[in-house]
Amino acid sequence: MWDLRRAADVIGARLIRPRAPYAASGAACDSRMVRPGDVFVALKGQRHDGHDFLGDAFSRGAIGALVTRDPGEGHNLLLVEDAERALWELARWRRDQLPIPFVGVTGSFGKTTTKELIAAALSVRYRVFRARASYNTEVGVPLEILSVPNDAEVAVLELGAAGPGEIRRLTELVRPWAGIITGVGEAHLAGLRDREGVAAAKWELAEAIPEEGLLVLSWDSPELRARAGLCSGVCLRFGSTKGADFYPRDVVADDPAGVRFTAASPRGEFPARLRLLGEHVAALACGALALAWGMGVPEGAAAKALAGVEPIPHRLQLLTAPFGWILDDCYNANPLSMRAALKALVNLSLPVERRMALLGDMLELGAEEARFHREVVEEARWQGVDILFAYGPRMSEAFSTWNGPGAAEPEDLSTLLEAVRAAVGRLPTLLLIKGSRGMALERAVEALAS
Repeated sequence: MWDLRRAADVIGARLIRPRAPYAASGAACDSRMVRPGDVFVALKGQRHDGHDFLGDAFSRGAIGALVTRDPGEGHNLLLVEDAERALWELARWRRDQLPIPFVGVTGSFGKTTTKELIAAALSVRYRVFRARASYNTEVGVPLEILSVPNDAEVAVLELGAAGPGEIRRLTELVRPWAGIITGVGEAHLAGLRDREGVAAAKWELAEAIPEEGLLVLSWDSPELRARAGLCSGVCLRFGSTKGADFYPRDVVADDPAGVRFTAASPRGEFPARLRLLGEHVAALACGALALAWGMGVPEGAAAKALAGVEPIPHRLQLLTAPFGWILDDCYNANPLSMRAALKALVNLSLPVERRMALLGDMLELGAEEARFHREVVEEARWQGVDILFAYGPRMSEAFSTWNGPGAAEPEDLSTLLEAVRAAVGRLPTLLLIKGSRGMALERAVEALAS
C-alpha cells in the first residue's frame, strides 16, 4: 500500500477534501475496473473524460482520484496539471518502494498467455503479482506498478510497443530483473516497418536486463537468435525444437480440454498439461518454465503448476453455441497468430461436420497489409476451412481470392452475421472468430453464442 498524502507531496499535487483512510492499494483509469482501495486516474481521452466518472469510481470503493480539475465530488483528490505525467511520477516513486524482481514480458504474440503461465510457474516458490488483462501500455504499466502489494515477492508485467523506443521507456519505469521475448512476427509494422524493426523494438527489453539478471528468448525467431550473443547476463532459449534449452516433445493439441506435452529441459523431461488450446502454447509454456527455472523454481513443480492456468477470455477460448462451438480468439490478430488460430480450428477433435472462420482485419500492418491478408485467406484454404467469412475492408478485399463458400462485408457486421447464421443451419459446426482489437469482434461472439 502507499499513502495518498505522501503521494501528493511526491508529485506536487494539491490534496482536495482529504479524508481517511489514506492507504491506497492500487489504481485504475476505467471506473468500471475500480476495486475498493484504488485511486481513480481521471484521464481525458478522445471520446470520454474520466472526470465525468468520478461518482461511479467512488461508488465502487475508490479512496481518492488523480485529477486535473475539481468536478465538485469525491474526496482525496490529487489535483495536478498533467494527469498522465503525474501517473508516471507516482509509479516511479512506488517502484522505488518495491525491492523485488520485476519480470517483463514482450513479443509479437502470446504476451498475456505467457504472463499467466510465468505467474503460475513462479507461484510454486514466490508470492507473485501479475498484471491484469493486457495492461501493457504507457498508461497500463504504471497503473499496474501502483497495484503491486507490499507482500509481493515477484511482479510480472507485460510490455507492449507499436513504435521504436516505447519498450525502452517502459523498462526505465519497470526496471526489470528478468524478461522474456515470446517471438517476432508481423505486428505493428505501421510503426516498426519490418520484422527487423519489430525485433529491434522487442530487444529493448533485453538491453534493460542487468548483467546479473535473466533473459529468456524464443529460439524459433531467427531475428532473436541473431541477437543472442548480445545478452549481457544469463540467457536461456526456448522454442518448438530441441535446438533450444527448453522445448516440448510429443505435443497433443487436438484435445478440447487442452494441450499436453513432454517438456524437455537441461535437467530432464517432465509431463505438462495445459487447459489452453493451440499447439503454439506448448512452446510458450516452455518459455515460462525456462524463466521459472532461471529464478530457482524446480521444473517438475513448475510444470504441474501450469495446469492451473485458466483459459483466457478471447484467446482461443472454446465456447458452446447453439450450432456447436465458437473458438473465440477475437482479442487481437496478426499474420502469425492468424495461422496458429486456423491450425487450432482444423485440429481440434470435436464432433462437428463443418469448420468455419469469421476473420476480421489485421490492423497496423503497414504497406504490405494487402499481401498479409491474402496470405491469411490462402492459409485458410490450405488448412481446409470449409466456409470463410471476412469482415472489414482489408479482409473483404482478400476474400476475392477465396473461391469458396462464405461472404465478405467491409463495414456492416450485422449483415455478415445474418449470413453466418444462414450458413450454420442445423449442422454441428466449429466457428473461429478472430480479428484485430480495433474490429471489436467480441460483438460477433456475443451475438452468435446466444
